[in-house]
Amino acid sequence: MISKVSVWLAALLLATAGAASSGTLEDMVKDLQPLAGYVVLPVQDEYLIDLDAARGVVEGDLFSVVVPGEKITHPVTGKVLGTLDASKGILQVSQVKGGFSHTRAVSAKGDIRRGDAIRRYDGLRTQFRDYTGRAEGFYSALKSALPALDWQDFAAVQDQKPAPPTAAGSTAADLYIVAANDGITVRDQNYNVVRSYPPPAGMAAAPAAALPVAAAAPYHLEAPAKPAASPYGVQYDVSMPGFQTLGGLGFAAVMSDFVTTGGEHVMAATDGTVIKLFRAGDTLVPLGEVQPSHMPQVLALGWWQPADGNTYLAVSAWKDNGLSSLVYRYENRTLVPVGGVLPYALGSFDRDGDGSRELLLAQVFDREMFWGTVVRELQFKGGEFSPVAPGFKLPRRFTVIGSLMADLDGDRNPETVFTRDGLMYVYSGEKQRYRSPKMMGGSVSRIMFEEQPNARETKTHFAAFEVPPLAVDLDGDGSRELLSVASESSFMSAPGISANIGKSWLAVVKYRDGMFVKGTLGEELDVPLQGLALDQKRVLIVATQPGSVFGKGGDSQLLVFPLNR
Repeated sequence: MISKVSVWLAALLLATAGAASSGTLEDMVKDLQPLAGYVVLPVQDEYLIDLDAARGVVEGDLFSVVVPGEKITHPVTGKVLGTLDASKGILQVSQVKGGFSHTRAVSAKGDIRRGDAIRRYDGLRTQFRDYTGRAEGFYSALKSALPALDWQDFAAVQDQKPAPPTAAGSTAADLYIVAANDGITVRDQNYNVVRSYPPPAGMAAAPAAALPVAAAAPYHLEAPAKPAASPYGVQYDVSMPGFQTLGGLGFAAVMSDFVTTGGEHVMAATDGTVIKLFRAGDTLVPLGEVQPSHMPQVLALGWWQPADGNTYLAVSAWKDNGLSSLVYRYENRTLVPVGGVLPYALGSFDRDGDGSRELLLAQVFDREMFWGTVVRELQFKGGEFSPVAPGFKLPRRFTVIGSLMADLDGDRNPETVFTRDGLMYVYSGEKQRYRSPKMMGGSVSRIMFEEQPNARETKTHFAAFEVPPLAVDLDGDGSRELLSVASESSFMSAPGISANIGKSWLAVVKYRDGMFVKGTLGEELDVPLQGLALDQKRVLIVATQPGSVFGKGGDSQLLVFPLNR
């Protein structure tokens, strides 16, 4: 385990490294320090351990299964100085739950049993790969602060590392720490990203020299300029232009969604009680409103356009301590319910990339985790919905709301993107490709629920319904970037029904040189963003000023960000 001396040394290193770089080093030391626990129960091909998110555990973390060895005693005093422990396997966290986590064995030299001791990031063969040429000092500080890792020689690793920073190469290790100009990633033995961090100031790429010509517009889709470097990746907008206001909604929207149908760009928005419809053209024109029956608290909306040629609106709500949903057909600028009440949360997806969300997915409610692991595709035939197993794999932590499917790396296979607990995840099937730093998402559409609502004593949890990201080609290079809501809370660590969002902005995530890098678009706003869409060459954003914990008494504005000026 990490000693008091190591903690003191880490603090000293942080102080000497400078304020600009200390954040990344401090975060990495906290995230990678050894953490002791036990194997609780073998279950089929998995092992439950007694550690969870409250102890800082995340999906992908690695634990050594420890075999206590011979005691080391002082020859004079007889005091036990330690033990020569060995490892009989490595476990990797596959799912984090309340009070425990699921793990899978990625290597095993013996039987792993109930009661076996485990230690996170202890004794793992670790390579630090420097693709910046400026990270050796950071490596030395990290190595000194994390002595439990089995660090391989820095110079030897640099000589043998593969040219692209996204390949594992031929040299074996249990853990890879990769320093690139866009940030630092911690990767497992299969080179999947487990944790990611912004680059320290001394490692950030130097800004490109200014050209002796007039500055180009932030977006020029026909012939884009090369993006400027930034500490977090691509800084798509260096001039931070303001937004334009298209109109007010007349209430505080907790969620909204957009669709093009019948030659019009239509927006549906809800304050949790009423659903309003608008035409979003040069101005914002009200079309009508509907109050969903049997749905006291609407949480999310999503337009759906299946092969039957109709346009539908999937509405997810909270009712009687559980999730329920209704689907409405959009006709004659109003909503007509179809199919009856469904016991799911619903999300719609454009999996084939044609611009229409033809796929409707349903997710069951889990009283402990909220988002259940059972997801089904809904098919609508004969006026009824039928759930069927989807013909593709999804990650275990996937959520049907606040998610997207799109080809981001050009391989013609859609990646799965979702935001959960302040993090954005990108998966190819069940393989994690990217996990963002904190502060992604941020929504006032939230719910408080109890694990056992009829029990005398029960745990209370909170769940957020995030605005889905977009996949758009912002810089005209033929590849689509992710455009997502991001935010910073006034009280980052205080859970509750209110999101306490202090400021919001639009984050951009781009697949470049084999890696996902993060940037920003436009200026920060001091209100939550509860809707996001692309209409021709402009981004549409719903900015909400909540009046209470669920939006009552506030107001929302539809803002426009032109991509071509």
